[in-house]
Amino acid sequence: MKPSEYHAHPAWSPTALKAAVTGTMQAWWHRFGPEAVAFEPSGDMVKGDLVDALLTPPFLLEQRFAVFSTIARNTKAGAANCAAAKAAGLTPVSAEMVEQAQQIAAALRRDPVIGEVLAAMAQQHSQQPHFWSDAAGRPCRCLPDVVTTDGRVYDLKKTRSAVPRRFYWQAKELAYDLQLAHLALGHADRTGSLPSEIGFLVFEWEEPYDCALLVFDEQDFASGLERREEAFRRIAACQASGSWPSHGRQPFRHLPTTSRPPESERLDTESIALF
Repeated sequence: MKPSEYHAHPAWSPTALKAAVTGTMQAWWHRFGPEAVAFEPSGDMVKGDLVDALLTPPFLLEQRFAVFSTIARNTKAGAANCAAAKAAGLTPVSAEMVEQAQQIAAALRRDPVIGEVLAAMAQQHSQQPHFWSDAAGRPCRCLPDVVTTDGRVYDLKKTRSAVPRRFYWQAKELAYDLQLAHLALGHADRTGSLPSEIGFLVFEWEEPYDCALLVFDEQDFASGLERREEAFRRIAACQASGSWPSHGRQPFRHLPTTSRPPESERLDTESIALF
């Protein structure tokens, strides 16, 4: 199944559900409604996809990407290269991006913790789409990055900082707990049991390519399940009313600073993947 076919499938994905709890419903409708335009991944999302393709089967770079010396759209050559890639159904990337992604993939394989996970990868389930109906009868889909032979499931995430406390705020802001809960349900449907462990393999794009394996506990999983149901509730309410509101009426004063990360640890949503 081509990635474009998977992402176009109407079954509920963690991407659509995350958007329902991290932004306005007006933004959700703009992206996922019947008149939504095709989603174009940002350059940073493409960087993460490159590392995914190098680390996880069954994809080869040439099946998903077209490599050029430049993809700068403000140049004649770059614009032409991007157009050629789009016509071929491929994502344009620069040779420099590929080289850096290869260095990151090598660094992750060398890491004593993450390297062990990658060495134990089960090719029959890693990067293999799964479709199922959940307990409420809702059609769902998932595409786990890494599934090991002993039933562990991990999602690869490019991040500005692999420092756990900083990534935590990014994960809460972007509902990554919802995503992993959804992946766990899909794994349970496919194999008959929940993952023996589930978490993130996070990595930085710049040298020295710091990385971390961050593991969910029962509290994280419960939070993810609840946010998943919250997403379905919000979508159902808007479908019933026919109204897809924006921010609406809100108090002017911000939430107490103790409920927010320090400014130095706030995430930059332009530099991280949303799915």
